[in-house]
Amino acid sequence: MDTLTNKSQVKTMAELTCKLSRACNKKETSFAALFELTPTEVRCLRMFSKKATVSIKEMIEELEISAGRVTHILTSLEKKNYIVRRVDKADKRNHLVDLTPESKKFINQLSKKHIELHENILNDIGEENKQLVTNVMSQLIDALESWTEANRAKLKS
Repeated sequence: MDTLTNKSQVKTMAELTCKLSRACNKKETSFAALFELTPTEVRCLRMFSKKATVSIKEMIEELEISAGRVTHILTSLEKKNYIVRRVDKADKRNHLVDLTPESKKFINQLSKKHIELHENILNDIGEENKQLVTNVMSQLIDALESWTEANRAKLKS
């Protein structure tokens, strides 16, 4: 591949990556609005589809936001009666978050709707390209995460 073609592909890749990011943000905002939540509140609540109790430290790491922002989100979700916070009996410095009994059905519905949304998007792609798209997206995410990790390592040194 010649350098001119490679530069053109790189430029196209850069533009498409930005467009994909913006499209994903719009999708997440629209989806969250269906449930009268913010996109970050949805991401927070979706953590409970994997486990019943989540620590605030796990939320900070998973959501990649500050402790203050997590506190703000948890306060909002508490007011909406989706979660409760409690002190970890094993380590009083650690705070845990649980779903309220009423919100468990809501989380299941939220997860189901999230899957339906992506099923609809994938159906718009066409049968012959579905596997290709998911494979390429996996590779792209792996490459972006590798680049991010390498950059973090450079910043720390």
